[in-house]
Amino acid sequence: MKRALRLLGIALAAGMVAAQVAPLAAAETEPAVEPDVRDEPLLIALSTQRIEIDSNFAGTSILLFGATDVAGDIVIAMRGPEEPVVVRRKRRSFGLWVNREAIAFRNVPGYYAVAASRPLEEIAPAELLDQKQLGADRVLLEAIWFDTSGDADEFRTALHRHREQDALYRPEPAPVEFIDERLFRTTFELPANVPTGAYLFDALLVVDGEVLSVRTAALNIEKAGFSADIHDFAFEDEALYGIIAIALALVAGWVGSFPFRKG
Repeated sequence: MKRALRLLGIALAAGMVAAQVAPLAAAETEPAVEPDVRDEPLLIALSTQRIEIDSNFAGTSILLFGATDVAGDIVIAMRGPEEPVVVRRKRRSFGLWVNREAIAFRNVPGYYAVAASRPLEEIAPAELLDQKQLGADRVLLEAIWFDTSGDADEFRTALHRHREQDALYRPEPAPVEFIDERLFRTTFELPANVPTGAYLFDALLVVDGEVLSVRTAALNIEKAGFSADIHDFAFEDEALYGIIAIALALVAGWVGSFPFRKG
């Protein structure tokens, strides 16, 4: 009976969402993730599982909705794709700014955002928030090599600052809206420069400062159209792509020199 009620809740949430949310122009809508019918107190689903990016992509939104049969707070973290990142610091030398120091960090998410039903500090203790990396300032940045005698935290702060300036790290949680006591939804905003790759949504049901249930949903962002063809060609035939790129650069330089020629 409880399972049926939860599934009915998901269906109602999906219906309300479909009636209120306009189609996403840049996203290819697919059937929502099938809910797991195990006896779980938390269920979630996404409005789409794949987004295709072309040359006209200007950003989009992802809707996550769900249901719970236990009263508590909902926290959702979206992150991905992860890759090593080198952060460099320039120093002035003989009148020129040159790279003099650097730190490489392991598995840095290209995008990170969190949504919560209340302020994070009111939902869980700082130790739990740190452990689960809930909040942009709590994303773990593990250094894997150093080329500096300075403080690594300065490089971490610089990385966070640049990602926030590019709208890739969201410093403040988005609101999780409860439609009633059991149904909820939230929206994640993706900028035009969002990186392609695999993304994960980790939804946590927190009761009295402890995690009662965790559910995960996946999203894939990929290139489409002519930009996808160029991307695939660059990786599948790197040598030929490099030769063509150099040739085009030489031709562009040669053509651009005509206005500056005398006679």
